[in-house]
Amino acid sequence: MWQWPLKLLILITLSGCQPGPDSVLDDYLSRLERVLNQPRPESSLPSPQRPARHPFEPDDSLNVSLLAPLSLKPCGVLPLIAQHNAQLGRVAAPSQQLLYHREMGYRLHHCDPQSLKSDGQTLRAQLLAQKADTLNDYGARYFLLSDEVWFNLGADAQPWQLGAVIVTEQSLVQLSELKTALVAWQHPTVSSETLENALATLHRSRLPRTLHRSMHDATVVLNQATGLLQHAEPLSCNDKAMAVLPNILSNIYGERVQPLLAELQKADRRLTPPLRQLLTPWPEHPYFDYYLGDQPGQLRHHFYQAIQEHTQAWQTLLQRCDRSPTPNPG
Repeated sequence: MWQWPLKLLILITLSGCQPGPDSVLDDYLSRLERVLNQPRPESSLPSPQRPARHPFEPDDSLNVSLLAPLSLKPCGVLPLIAQHNAQLGRVAAPSQQLLYHREMGYRLHHCDPQSLKSDGQTLRAQLLAQKADTLNDYGARYFLLSDEVWFNLGADAQPWQLGAVIVTEQSLVQLSELKTALVAWQHPTVSSETLENALATLHRSRLPRTLHRSMHDATVVLNQATGLLQHAEPLSCNDKAMAVLPNILSNIYGERVQPLLAELQKADRRLTPPLRQLLTPWPEHPYFDYYLGDQPGQLRHHFYQAIQEHTQAWQTLLQRCDRSPTPNPG
């Protein structure tokens, strides 16, 4: 039995020694620098700062305590109102605020109006309309304001280590389905445990922010590599560098960098659609547009454009001298 701990230790040690995305990209740039005898050009990708949260908090101005809540006693909502109006209720996490509005709306919807007096019927209709509006207008906002999403959206993290995509995708899909179910009054009450477990998965996986970090870093490196390749365009076809470059394309870029870029694109295609669905409509602000959109000037557009321009730079350079990568002996 002692062999198993030893094997596990070896696997952990080996996996810890595997180069991450940043080292793969840096090694690729270093090879180009040495072969072309040129320093990598300066390149940066400015990104907007995360804004303060308070301007985006939903307005919950209807104070139930001022509207004779005792008239709603047959609806079973008085404990909810008391809990929400207490100090702890006012500072509850956004996900719990969301569940409060959902539970209030659900109970009011299923409360028989005939069990209420006229003032209770009026208050029930008023509150039910408000909860429906809140969940429709601000359901996505509550998810956005949750720590597990708010601090997980940008790119302030270490580059992504391949993995955890499937479980993160499943959590995002689950959260999106919960957002839809919030205003479906005929559905049973949304489970707090299900909601918190899905958010906890995002927190543990550190996706999508580590993916965004790698997309950012890959974009910068690809732009630098493109600059180096463009600098090599005037080289004579007989230059020593022109004989080595095809092998760098095949053995370094083709075998190490390109698979990494493919993994980044695959993760982006899996995670971004359900993330957008969950957070739509997100606030009109450059920070959210930068990480969720795909228009010029936004991260996703920068990333895919850098890949395209880098590919074009290789094609232009090698076609000029009718060069092609040397196939690896199989």
